[in-house]
Amino acid sequence: MSPMFGGLAQALSPLSLSVEIGGVLIGIVFGAIPGLTATLAIALFVPVTFLMTPEHGMIMLGGIYAGGIFGGSISAILINVPGTPASIVTGWEGHALALEGRAPFALGLAALSSGIGGLISGVALLFLTPALSALALRFGSPEYCALMLFSFTVVVVMLESSLLSNLLSACLGLLLVTIGLDPVSGSPRFTFGITNLMSGFNLVAVLIGFFCMTQAVLLARDSLFGEQQSLVKYGGERPYRELLESVSQRISTYLRSSVVGVLLGILPGLGPVETPFIAHSIERRFNRRDDKFGKGSVAGLIASEASISANVGGTLIPLISLGIPGSGAAALFIGSLTLHGLQPGPMLFVSNPRLVYTFFWGFLAVNVFMLLFGLFGAHHFAKVLKVPKGVLATFVAVFSILGAYAINNNLFDIVVMFGAAAFALWLQALRLSILPVVMAVILGPMFEQQLAVLTSSYHSVHAALQRPIADAFLLASLAMLGLRVFRNLRRRASGVAQPVT
Repeated sequence: MSPMFGGLAQALSPLSLSVEIGGVLIGIVFGAIPGLTATLAIALFVPVTFLMTPEHGMIMLGGIYAGGIFGGSISAILINVPGTPASIVTGWEGHALALEGRAPFALGLAALSSGIGGLISGVALLFLTPALSALALRFGSPEYCALMLFSFTVVVVMLESSLLSNLLSACLGLLLVTIGLDPVSGSPRFTFGITNLMSGFNLVAVLIGFFCMTQAVLLARDSLFGEQQSLVKYGGERPYRELLESVSQRISTYLRSSVVGVLLGILPGLGPVETPFIAHSIERRFNRRDDKFGKGSVAGLIASEASISANVGGTLIPLISLGIPGSGAAALFIGSLTLHGLQPGPMLFVSNPRLVYTFFWGFLAVNVFMLLFGLFGAHHFAKVLKVPKGVLATFVAVFSILGAYAINNNLFDIVVMFGAAAFALWLQALRLSILPVVMAVILGPMFEQQLAVLTSSYHSVHAALQRPIADAFLLASLAMLGLRVFRNLRRRASGVAQPVT
């Protein structure tokens, strides 16, 4: 049996189906609660995957990712508070529909759009990733170095915060990964005689600190000083006929927004947060006569939700094929793979093809379950919005500590987790983005290793540049950086203030 069909059979086994359902349910609950993001849920459950097979661990995280992104639309529609940052645009359109008494329709439309976008991204994941991996097998150290420079450039350039602050964040992340043993000489660097630092910081502990413990602190702050908001009343019949009509009448909107989501997901740094704004703007150009955009537009809500879910699958394509995460949430999948001794990238297809295809088919099944749960159970998930933030803060803090310790049964990892949380809060106080740091922490070790191979294999810059693929990535990086600098200069010349956050 071929790996593709063997993976399909394994993804449809009873145990796999239960993992898919469990992941989606966990993700929806986390996403529906304001303050608990899909990234946070994935980070909390990465250590849990150590108790599973690699296939089931990846499928569960995929379900949490997809469900968490959709779950954010529930609170965005009902109380105009996005459960995840990606649901801001959904709040514009969905909450306006809810205020008109159409909350069941808005939630159903969000579920339907998320499911369709997710399924399209699952198909892209199934067929685009192997092709990209086959190309990546031809990569040498020049291509990998150029690709990672391109990834850093995309993150630094695409974020709306200032260019210098993004560059500073990336440099801070690269400094963090220099702690440990030098990959060439084997001599310790910046360890200060601490034995536990010889192997550097544990990646999963750092990510839990970045995304979980910081959120616990913010939730605790909100529970002390925040205000409670009331739900929009959820009533009326479930408009299944109207939802089916929305699909038949707006097929082009679903397809267009899903393709935009997948393509933006493949680019490192453009995750679910930025995608709906771009897809919403594009769809507005195709619906110039719709004066309800931003105030309850059906096309706007479809564009937002379909593009967000499609982006989820898109961010996983470069992760599996190249080992380059397309977003912060996708980066956490690396932690799950490393717990099982696996490295994402083109060799994963060679060494574990059935694992990869099992995950692909499982991701498609995850989106089917997300669509069904959203259509028939969104009003039940809305009840989790009533959980007090103080309870959530305690829950997140306890599981962050347990998760950090469970990685290696080492108390030092808890110290690392708290240090990472303090570092992330410090960055937030300085209004520096955490995403360039995350990308640097994940890609930094690999970049250093490939750079060492490059310098030892090629004795001149001219020789290293005789590689067309590497040259293309370098030229693309320079072009993106040049465009960003040019745009900043134009803004400054016209007197427009530069973004600082």
